[in-house]
Amino acid sequence: MAKSLKLNTNIIECVYSTTTREMTEPRVSYKISFPDSQSLNNNNDHTNKNLQNRMHIILCYKKQSSNEDSGLHVGGWIKQSLGNALMEHPIAAGRIRRSENGGLEILSNDSGVRCVEARVSLSLIEFLQSEEKNDVETKLVYWNHVDETNPLFSPLFYVQVTNFQCGGYSIGISFSLLLADPLFMAKFLNSWAKIHRSMANEIEVPRTSFFHSPDFNMMGCSSLESATSSISNISKKIPKTMIFNISTSEKLDSKDEMCKYFVQLCLEEAAKSKFGSNMISIFTLITKEPNGDVKVENLSKQDISESQKWKYELSSLTWEDLGINEVVFHKGIELVDASYWIASDALEGMVLVVISLLGEGKSGFKIYITVSSD
Repeated sequence: MAKSLKLNTNIIECVYSTTTREMTEPRVSYKISFPDSQSLNNNNDHTNKNLQNRMHIILCYKKQSSNEDSGLHVGGWIKQSLGNALMEHPIAAGRIRRSENGGLEILSNDSGVRCVEARVSLSLIEFLQSEEKNDVETKLVYWNHVDETNPLFSPLFYVQVTNFQCGGYSIGISFSLLLADPLFMAKFLNSWAKIHRSMANEIEVPRTSFFHSPDFNMMGCSSLESATSSISNISKKIPKTMIFNISTSEKLDSKDEMCKYFVQLCLEEAAKSKFGSNMISIFTLITKEPNGDVKVENLSKQDISESQKWKYELSSLTWEDLGINEVVFHKGIELVDASYWIASDALEGMVLVVISLLGEGKSGFKIYITVSSD
């Protein structure tokens, strides 16, 4: 039975940045293009809002019953394992900057991932069974809006480790959708977790979570045995997102038209399903190219032409299909709950399209449609 609880705030214990273990050479960069009428120089409100499009992931873990403690500071472990993981994907530690031609780009300049250590005044079991679980979740992730005038100083990737009373912790991930798409982040998190587990085995530290602070009061704690050991009760956050997968053998000669055609198809499919009849008519479209470049534009349904049609195969996906719920940082530490949601301040909704080359003459389109409950 869900319980009601009050949590006015969480306590942030420290904030620091983690960057790649070695300097990135050569630098990697992705171009970000907005329509000319929506450039930052024109101080366009829609463009400023589009810089804030992001995704949040919360992974909750149950601490082992062992009372052993590694004696290692949580920050040191993140710096080591995350720093190694960033070697494979240095763009995740990058920043948005103005390019030589005056446009915007994301550069792997090793500025780092912003890491936050926090604790909350409730137990993991209280959180999982709370009626206000969705409200509390917003305190388990950290995000600062990208500075529109000088984005070079704004992190695009945040990690918040939050300790619960009585054991257990959550890892909150926040990242800009201009930086990465959900599938890329799922692969990155699994790679990071694998590196973390490998480091733990090599050093042979006591079998306890590297993210668990040892100094919490364990008195008066509810048992975690009643918490489910499988992923369940995925939070129905606002806004809502549906995911579609499209594969096609058509050539990408008319890529923009093809992309919008597939978006229209997915909007129609979304309207038939759980989103109901009140589907978005004005939305932000973010298109990520196979080379990482990003295009952002504001569209309405009327902007999509159906003069040409392409052959395709369409299927729907869930967040679990991306593999995020397979992320485990230490063998024997159970992942007991996971939540995922896309946050957007732009228009009525947002559509993210990720184009990939599948080989054998095929291309893939992953389309994420996000709408507010309003």
